[in-house]
Amino acid sequence: MKCLYENCPFFVKISNVFFFLVPPIMIYLFQPYSKRVANGIMILWIILIIIGIGSVYFHATLSLVGQLVDEISILWVLTTGYALFLPSIYLPQSFRVQRHRFVYTCILFAIVITCLSFVYPYANAFALMILGLPAIGFIIIHLKRSDNSRIKSLGLHCFGMWLMAVTIWICDRMFCSFWLAISFPYLHAIWHVLIFFSSNEAIVVCGYLTIKHQNPQANLHLHYWPNEQWSWFRLPYLKFHDDSDVNNDNLSTKSIV
Repeated sequence: MKCLYENCPFFVKISNVFFFLVPPIMIYLFQPYSKRVANGIMILWIILIIIGIGSVYFHATLSLVGQLVDEISILWVLTTGYALFLPSIYLPQSFRVQRHRFVYTCILFAIVITCLSFVYPYANAFALMILGLPAIGFIIIHLKRSDNSRIKSLGLHCFGMWLMAVTIWICDRMFCSFWLAISFPYLHAIWHVLIFFSSNEAIVVCGYLTIKHQNPQANLHLHYWPNEQWSWFRLPYLKFHDDSDVNNDNLSTKSIV
C-alpha cells in the first residue's frame, strides 16, 4: 500500500500541517473551559500534535517505526477520548462510583494494544477504525437528545467529514493502481485533512455533551474562531457565558485523576 505514498510524498507530508497549526490555537481557545472543567481535554490536542509528528516521519521514511508511532498515537487519542467523555451510564457500577478506575483501565487497555500492535502491524489501521466506531455511535445518540441546534449542526458536519474521510481512506487502500493510472495520487493527503478536522470537531462536540449531560444548567455555548460568520474556515470552541452560574466542582467530569 505504499504506492500512493511514494508517488505523492510532498502533498501527503504537507497535509499534516494542520496537526501542528490548529492544536495550539485550540488549546488557547479552551483555556477558560479548562479552568472550569478539570477533565484534561488539552491532552487530546497534545496527542494530535504527536500524531502529526508520527505521520510526517512515517510518510518521509515509510518505515515500520514511523507507522507504529503514527498508529499508536491514534490509539492513545481514541482511548483518552473514551476515558474523558464516555458517559457513566455506559459503565459498570464500580466505575461509576470511582471514575478513576475506568481511567486506569483505559490506560492499561492502551498499553496492551500498543504491545499487540507490533505483532501484525498491517491490521492496526483496521483495528483503529473499529475502535473509533463506538465513539461515533455515542456522539449520534447524545446529539439526538440535545436541544442545541448549533451543536447538532456541528455534530452533523463532524460526522459528514468523518464519513467522507473513511470512504476516501478505503478507496485509497483498495484502488491504489487506479488512482495512479489517472494521475490522482492525492487521496491520502485529503484523508489527513478530513480526519483531522473531524477529530477536532468531535472533541468540541464531546466536550459540550459531557458537560450538558452532567449539568444541564451549565451556561456553555459554542463559538467559532476567528469569525462567527465565516463558513469556509473557522474553528469551533466552547465558552461559559457566566463564570458564576455553576460551581467549578459540579462541572468537573471527574474523568482524569
